[in-house]
Amino acid sequence: MSQLRWGMPTLIELPDLQANVHLCRRLGLDFIELNMNSPLFLPQHLPATELREVSRREGVGFTLHLPEQLDLGAFQPEVRQGHVRCVTAAVQWAGEAGIDKLSMHLNGGVYFTLPDRRVWMYEQYRGQFLSALTESVDCIVSAPQAAGTRLLIENAGDFHLGFLCEAVEVLLERFRARVGLTYDVGHDAGAGFCDRPVMERHTGDIAHMHLHDFDGRSSHQALFTGTVDIPAALELARRLAVGVVLETKTAEALESSVAALRTRGLF
Repeated sequence: MSQLRWGMPTLIELPDLQANVHLCRRLGLDFIELNMNSPLFLPQHLPATELREVSRREGVGFTLHLPEQLDLGAFQPEVRQGHVRCVTAAVQWAGEAGIDKLSMHLNGGVYFTLPDRRVWMYEQYRGQFLSALTESVDCIVSAPQAAGTRLLIENAGDFHLGFLCEAVEVLLERFRARVGLTYDVGHDAGAGFCDRPVMERHTGDIAHMHLHDFDGRSSHQALFTGTVDIPAALELARRLAVGVVLETKTAEALESSVAALRTRGLF
C-alpha cells in the first residue's frame, strides 16, 4: 500500500505564501494547492523561480487550482481565446515552478429559465460547445510549454448535466496522456453522489483528490463531522497513489482534520 501525500489549500485567512508554508510544515503536510482565484498566487505576482526556491528550502511541494470562472467552451471566440491564453500562461508558469498538476472546473455556462424548466445553452448547442472546448484544450496541451504538466478536470457536483459528462468523456478519450481527473469527494457527497458514476468509469484517470466533509448543508467541513466515508476515500487514494488535499477553508478545520486522522491512525 503506497504512502499518501497530504496537502492543504491556500487559506484566505493567511496573509501570504510563507504563512501557508509555515502551517503546512507545522501540520506535517507535504504540499500546498495554490488557488489562482487569489491575486497572491497569480504568475505575475509570484515568480516561478521564487516558488521553486521556497519548495527547495522548505521541503514543501505545490499543485495549482486554475480560476473557477474559466470557460474554455464559450461560444464567443474572444472570450474563449482569452481564457485559453490565461491557462496557457498558467501552464507555462507551473512548469517553470515545478508544478505538474493543475485542477480545473468545467464551466456549465448559462441557462435560460422557462416557466417549467431550465434550458442550458451548452446542452441546447451541445455540438458547438464540445467543439469549442476540445479546440481550447488542444491549444493548451499542445503548446510546447505544457510539457511536464497535466490538466485535471475536477467534479463540482455538476456531472448530472449530460453535456458535462460527455465533455469529460471526449476530453479523456482524446487527451488522456495530458488530461486526467481530480476527484472532489466532498463535492460529490454534497450533490448526492451524482459525480460518482463518472469517477467509477474512469478510476484509472484519477490523479488527484480533494477531501472534505459534508454535514447535510454545506461542504468543505472538517473531516469526520459529516456524512463522507473518509476511510473509503483514503483507501481509494492509496490504491491510486494520488495526493490528497484536505480542502477545508479555515486553519482551525484543517488542524482538527489532521488531528482526527492521526487519532484514527489514518495519517
